[in-house]
Amino acid sequence: MTELEQRVIATLLSKPELVDSVGINADWFEDTRLKNVLEVLQSLEVNERTTLNVYSELDKYEGQLSYRDLEDMRESVFSTASITSDVKALHKLAAKKQLDEAVVLYQMSPKKEELNRLSSAIENLKKTDEEDDKGYLDEAMDDLSYRMYNDMPVGIKSFPKLDDILAGGLYGSMLLTIGARPSVGKTAYGVNLAYQIITNDPEVQVDFFTLEMNKLEMLNRFVARHTNISSQRLKRPAKMLQQYEREAVAKAIEWYRERKLRVYDKVLTLSGILSIIRENAAKSKPNKYIAIIDYIGLVKVENSRAQRWEQIGQISRELKIMANEYNVPIVVLAQLNRDVNANQQPQLSNLRDSGSIEQDSNVVAFLHRPYKDDPKVVQLTIQKNREGALGTIDYYFEGRYMTFIEPNNEE
Repeated sequence: MTELEQRVIATLLSKPELVDSVGINADWFEDTRLKNVLEVLQSLEVNERTTLNVYSELDKYEGQLSYRDLEDMRESVFSTASITSDVKALHKLAAKKQLDEAVVLYQMSPKKEELNRLSSAIENLKKTDEEDDKGYLDEAMDDLSYRMYNDMPVGIKSFPKLDDILAGGLYGSMLLTIGARPSVGKTAYGVNLAYQIITNDPEVQVDFFTLEMNKLEMLNRFVARHTNISSQRLKRPAKMLQQYEREAVAKAIEWYRERKLRVYDKVLTLSGILSIIRENAAKSKPNKYIAIIDYIGLVKVENSRAQRWEQIGQISRELKIMANEYNVPIVVLAQLNRDVNANQQPQLSNLRDSGSIEQDSNVVAFLHRPYKDDPKVVQLTIQKNREGALGTIDYYFEGRYMTFIEPNNEE
């Protein structure tokens, strides 16, 4: 069973009254056993939807879960706040599958009947993007009531000082924009952010979209961060590395294999990026997914004749909508104009020519080198933070090794 399907059924077992309000369809499920559970829940009255009654009714179906499985799922739920977005994500996945099947059938038999089926599938997928918000606060109230007496993680952990400023970590629905001039180290900071996240929690999936480097170049940077071996030397490892360094690189490769880091170097369009985030975020548990995009200025908007600043605005808006819809953080790197001096602290106004990035972002931060006499100090300045404080963090940046170090916080 998929994690998303299981999470939806677990939530409905825990809060059976939600079955009548979330607008869910059993045909959206791929796992027959979970589909059967939903059909049983829908057939029973609210006060009859106990685990025992559900298990008893499942005798009428082929393929069922054990009583222990049902009870374990029900007890696994700590919050119902994500049920609406989970159901919507389930609907989208089902609609996408229906569209994929319709495309195959039309390719095999391009007749009017199959064309109608294809058109219907496209319209069905479009409908899943429509808002279905009745304004009720019940789920959010339940979630807040629970968290008053049960300490829950606020977000995904990264750098300690950054987490403090963000009031606990990179939280769901956050759009974090990090701007910098060329050559200040924004890609390296993105690498370090991803590295900190998967070091703190190997279960977090990081989708890293690189629009100006290939996978090998990115892997070299990640390995350099892990091993303190220069990424330049990793370009010709057979010639440049000693045996002990090769062994260190081999260990680093295995370390990354055990993490959920994915790097995309051929996904250059907004629609492609959104599709991957949608698919992977829908499968993820709370605080177990983040996307990093390097960088927004290179993202293409297909079939658009709008001016570039308008396209950037569309990109930032749709990324923010995606972060909200799936309750995941998305980090966007942005390149500032070269007329910002290397040692000059960038301002929010430096983003205003880039559409609605400032408006759409929950948090806006800038990287710059504040000290002319010490180019290895790179400062991150938080200049907008809807949910927390503003502030600055000084990092020691060793470019050869792709390493950002927070003073007094690194081992």
